[in-house]
Amino acid sequence: MGVIARGVAVCSFLAVLTTPAVALAAPDRALEGPPQTSWPAAWAYSIVYPDAIPPGMNDFSCRPSAVHPRPVLLVNGTFENMYANWAMYSPQLKADGYCVFGLNYGGTNTGPFHQIGDMRVSAQQVGDYVDEILAATDADRVDIVGHSQGGLVPLYYINRLGGASKVGTMIGVAAATNGISAYGMLNLLAGHPQAKDLVGRTIPAVDDGTAGSAFVAETGVDGMTRPEVEYATVSSRSDLVVQLSESQLPPGPNVSNVVVQDFCAENLTNHGTMVYDDTTLRIVRNLLDPATAVTPGCHAVAPLP
Repeated sequence: MGVIARGVAVCSFLAVLTTPAVALAAPDRALEGPPQTSWPAAWAYSIVYPDAIPPGMNDFSCRPSAVHPRPVLLVNGTFENMYANWAMYSPQLKADGYCVFGLNYGGTNTGPFHQIGDMRVSAQQVGDYVDEILAATDADRVDIVGHSQGGLVPLYYINRLGGASKVGTMIGVAAATNGISAYGMLNLLAGHPQAKDLVGRTIPAVDDGTAGSAFVAETGVDGMTRPEVEYATVSSRSDLVVQLSESQLPPGPNVSNVVVQDFCAENLTNHGTMVYDDTTLRIVRNLLDPATAVTPGCHAVAPLP
């Protein structure tokens, strides 16, 4: 869930502040910011320009092609925003020929930090936006790529809110598929009623996204997957927020659980940097369009300090 245990997020935010100066230019048209290849740089830009969107996103005049008949909806993680999360993926998928969409959901409507609200409400917001996309593009289904919390909330939409008939492929990147424990810290918090109540009132997404929560249990009623949807997870063994067992879906004929290090052992991409990692992006592009799949390149990637 979009870096729910934000001890990691705090470290990442500090990395933004201590990163060498990032060139910040005003969005060049209609709040559209430049493409990015670095998570800290994208975060820094989104803090200065919190209303910016990534290149290629939310063009409602876009019509899907015969080659890519389904629009792609990019779903952010906790405390993220459309720009910080997708300033690398969105322009690449747009260049691939997809109609690309995204939204900020789950609580606050202003500032750079979103996706903190009740996940049931968030799932409905995602569903409402899917309906808008389908109506605008005349497509039958969308494909979803979600990061962290964005890999869990759409599962609730698919399983509990009728989304199975409207989603073709669901891909979770560093997804909080089964909720997260933050290596036991969130479960420890959940064991203290006063602290749990305070967190639940302040940042409901943390409570909902904890492993074993009522929200996770509701999502998994009758199983985490539905037969009419194709599923994939893309995980990293270097992820210090979501463990593989928390991210991956149960095996099935319509499920692919992919680990970045199975393609490139020296790639140590972590929870935040997976959405700014070339190997991970290539895997996602392959999953969206297996007919044009290319073996992901391999290059050493060190985790953020």
